[in-house]
Amino acid sequence: MVKNDFFRNLNHLLRELPKKERDEILADFEEHFTIGSNEGKTEEEIIQELGDPKDIANAELADYYATNPARQGGATSATRSLLLAMVLIFFNLVVVAGPAFGIFFGFIGLWVGAICLVISPLLSLLSYFQSGFDAFLFTFFVSLACCGVGLLLSIALSYIGKFLWHACVGYVRFNMDLITGRKRS
Repeated sequence: MVKNDFFRNLNHLLRELPKKERDEILADFEEHFTIGSNEGKTEEEIIQELGDPKDIANAELADYYATNPARQGGATSATRSLLLAMVLIFFNLVVVAGPAFGIFFGFIGLWVGAICLVISPLLSLLSYFQSGFDAFLFTFFVSLACCGVGLLLSIALSYIGKFLWHACVGYVRFNMDLITGRKRS
């Protein structure tokens, strides 16, 4: 990405802001490019330091709306946001919280089970001291199979955990977008 692409993307992502605010933000970033080029940095290095235009735009929009709530639509927007927040709190407590806690604690239980399966070969050593070598061999090989199942389960649970995390973050963002009235593009 070069400087022109960076500014084009940033300008497009900040289109919700008034032109004056958007021009001030773009001028600030133009100054970053000027300082960076004076220090001998390439455009790519400066862009790398500044970060992704989407992240910058999200931060600038959040800052703008946090400092200028009246610009979002006045009293009707504030009333709408307050009522919607109350409805969402009730909905999330009544409908979403129960299944979410069930999924969370089920996930934790599966992790505990996977860890127990993985350490089962160590626990099979107890059978050696209690019932001799013949019973130990059977118990040890069964516990090795359990260890393999536990390893596979822990790998699957790590992917499921990432999915659940992204789903939870997406749901929270969806709620915030509903409350603020922002549309995701």
